[in-house]
Amino acid sequence: MGRTGVLESQAEAFLADLVTLPGLRLASIYTHFPDADAEDLSFAHAQATRFQALIDRLAARDIKPARVHAANSAGLLNVSEARFDGVRVGLVAYGHVPPSARIPIALEPVMSFKSRLVQVRDLPAGASVSYGRTWVASRASRIGVVAVGYGHGLSWLLSNRGRMLVRGAQVPVVGRVTMDLTMVDLTDLPVAEVGDEVVLFGTQGESSVSLEQVAEWSETLPYEVMCTIGKRVSRIYVSGGKPVKLTSLVGEREDWTRQAADHFRRRELAVQAARRA
Repeated sequence: MGRTGVLESQAEAFLADLVTLPGLRLASIYTHFPDADAEDLSFAHAQATRFQALIDRLAARDIKPARVHAANSAGLLNVSEARFDGVRVGLVAYGHVPPSARIPIALEPVMSFKSRLVQVRDLPAGASVSYGRTWVASRASRIGVVAVGYGHGLSWLLSNRGRMLVRGAQVPVVGRVTMDLTMVDLTDLPVAEVGDEVVLFGTQGESSVSLEQVAEWSETLPYEVMCTIGKRVSRIYVSGGKPVKLTSLVGEREDWTRQAADHFRRRELAVQAARRA
């Protein structure tokens, strides 16, 4: 990687000296792939081979770390000889396949980013939206205000180019994303109203906006999209389709599980009643 650690040419001597120091125990040794998701995997395979050779040389010196690991998500799928004692999955743990994965694997995304409409307003043709007046209505338009912005981790680059889900329909982001609020065009979705769930990435009914789509619109990687969601955004952990924990900026809400379960149950009953009607 050229980032941290010890050069391969120095690693054997370094570790041989390290294990002689009092009070230290060699718990593990690892390497990290810079391009295990590349089209050309020759460097990654050579890196795994060199790493194994180092492990063998250390074993000949009776230096045997308790754990040896190398593979990230891409390495797990693309460099089978690098699985060793364990793997360090990141993207795969969230249900996403790294680019150029060589092994077909069926994964289901487990993370969604959601908010709600906090205002719906009608604007005449010619009215502008948000800072810089970068979007001007070409027709009478219905604009929804979503309680999310770059202060929560939504990329400013989604201004005038991102899309969100409202009532199962994709609606475009209009105007610039602001610190706490983002606007969407609801003109073609007149049934939308204040309080409606908005999905920034994830599924809603039969529709979805993928993490990869948001990353493409934001000119970045799926990793960054997930990592930049800030602490101001509450996290709801779900198991078996039911919420089990909520964490927020002020910590974990221990009393929230029962309240959330009641809320989800009431919402599901309301949806069922609406379908029957």
